[in-house]
Amino acid sequence: MGKINWGRVFLCGILTGGVLYLLKLLVAVFALGETDLMAAVEAAGRPTFPALPAILHVAIGIWTIWLYTAIRPRYGPGPKTAAVAGFALWVIGALVDALWVSLRLIPIPLGALLAPLAASLPTAIVAAVVGAWPYKE
Repeated sequence: MGKINWGRVFLCGILTGGVLYLLKLLVAVFALGETDLMAAVEAAGRPTFPALPAILHVAIGIWTIWLYTAIRPRYGPGPKTAAVAGFALWVIGALVDALWVSLRLIPIPLGALLAPLAASLPTAIVAAVVGAWPYKE
């Protein structure tokens, strides 16, 4: 079992987060029809921090690549293992989103969450596979 290459985890995590952020923007605009999400958030009376989503996506990307490196000894290196890490990312995100909606912290019906959750599954898997591709121990 090799040691984790932390430098690569951070670099690949930044790549993963960037790909995830761009794919989610594309899905939001083209698949879900959300042309101005920040304007909708501001109209709801919520404050916006434009750089925060990008920063959080990078943090999510680093976490995803860390998870990929942690499960590599059991599943083996490669895109299949990266897809498993991307699926785990999606499951955790979906559960958190469902929790926020169920507690009414996000004021939308639970059914309205299904389309964004379904659209985010392939983005999580693709971002994890792309980000894990250059990782070497």
